[in-house]
Amino acid sequence: MARVERPVSEFDERLVQVNRVAKVVKGGRRFNFSSVVVVGDGRGTVGVGTGKASEVPESIRKAGEDARKHMVRVPLVGTTIAHEIIVSYGASKVLLKPAAPGTGVIAGSGVRAVVEAAGIKDILTKSLGNNNPINTTRATLLALSQLSSPENEALKRNLPANEMERRHYRKDVAVQKALKEGRLEVRPGASTREPGSNAHQVVGRAPVQEERGRGDRRGGGGRRDGGGGDRGRR
Repeated sequence: MARVERPVSEFDERLVQVNRVAKVVKGGRRFNFSSVVVVGDGRGTVGVGTGKASEVPESIRKAGEDARKHMVRVPLVGTTIAHEIIVSYGASKVLLKPAAPGTGVIAGSGVRAVVEAAGIKDILTKSLGNNNPINTTRATLLALSQLSSPENEALKRNLPANEMERRHYRKDVAVQKALKEGRLEVRPGASTREPGSNAHQVVGRAPVQEERGRGDRRGGGGRRDGGGGDRGRR
């Protein structure tokens, strides 16, 4: 994770959680506060930090400084990410999927704060484990840091720089054409980025069959005029 140093004014701070911890001593209770803060510039740079102090403002300040020390760069493809990824951190597991333009950010509070701070506007997410805000935010940051850009994938596969983008474009055009012709259908809430992928729930449309009468389902007779067979009459 490379450290990024920029003016403070460029970063947007988002408070995820403030937790109060009480310690019982001889003279009574002593309260401390722990905060989780997400810092990002909205252009692919984001970080997560935690801070502890006896006062809330001080804990938030420490969390912001910790987040700026652990910032990562996220490879973006338009307004979404390049590919699907699942990452575990502690007892939390986070799933991130690319989404079509206009989908928006489908995520919970902790994951949403990290994704929006990074500048991602279209993404599908799911928390598959513990919903602890600290673990979910760190799992999301780890997932974003492990994403591979189309340029790096093209170098690994010995392809031209624009070959990966061309393949994605061909897939999108093929899906849109199939939808217009009626050969594919999209379930509610699904994306049409990759045809045939289980993650995006793009399925083939079955041929429409002729409806039968009620009597055919009840009685077992071969008539289609609505009157059942002998079993249906009994």
